[in-house]
Amino acid sequence: MKIQKGELQLGRFLVPYRVYGESNKTIVCISGAKQTMAAWRSFVSHFVADYSVVLFDLPGQGRAVILEGSPAASFQEQQDVLLGVIQATNRDEKVVLAAASWGTIVSAAIAASHPKLVDKMILGSFGVKPNQEILSVIHQGKTLYDEDRLDQIAPLMIKSFGQQIPDSQKRQIVEQFGNMDREQFMSFYEHCVFVEQCDHIEEYIELSKIEAKTLIISGEHDAILDHQGIRDAAKRISDCVYKLVPGAGHFLHWEQPDILHTYRKFLST
Repeated sequence: MKIQKGELQLGRFLVPYRVYGESNKTIVCISGAKQTMAAWRSFVSHFVADYSVVLFDLPGQGRAVILEGSPAASFQEQQDVLLGVIQATNRDEKVVLAAASWGTIVSAAIAASHPKLVDKMILGSFGVKPNQEILSVIHQGKTLYDEDRLDQIAPLMIKSFGQQIPDSQKRQIVEQFGNMDREQFMSFYEHCVFVEQCDHIEEYIELSKIEAKTLIISGEHDAILDHQGIRDAAKRISDCVYKLVPGAGHFLHWEQPDILHTYRKFLST
């Protein structure tokens, strides 16, 4: 397959990206907090024959570089980065967004603020407000950070909401956190503070302004999501399907690769 590699300077960030494939139809993938482009490998393989699939690292994770200023990227800055990536890589009038976990929040914000830009959107593990489980994980993680026990943060996350992923992905998460520098941990810390203080995403996003045909998909056993809150949020998006996947947790297509067929069916309608 053809692969285009590059970097974009977007504000105070240097953002690495990859475009897989040559189709005019474009899917931009948006990772969860601290997930890198590697999280989308199986997704690329599944869709590259029919789409150009765009991967990138948000500021504070992977190979992205913060050129100046705070080690934490604000929610608005993350939106600006996603918009910049879309504008630089989209090969059609509209784009498809495929997002996981925290990436779903950034994606929904862009779909609401630029409704004519997004044709369809997949929101996997879409969190609308923090529940007690995620607040507990954040509290424990902040304690580990404050006590300089950084090597225990990845195992905490795996134990709390990643038990169902394959061992290879567990090792990938541990290795990723093991390679993070202090600045990247600071960025993650600030992200956790933001999530902790957010009562509901509609403080920041007007869901009713989203025009994209949207699939919200959650795992039955995802303990860190407020499932009723997600159902309620789905009703405020005009063209939205909500799907609960039996047996799945937070990491969806990592845990159940067949979920990619669900995505394909949605995109074909």
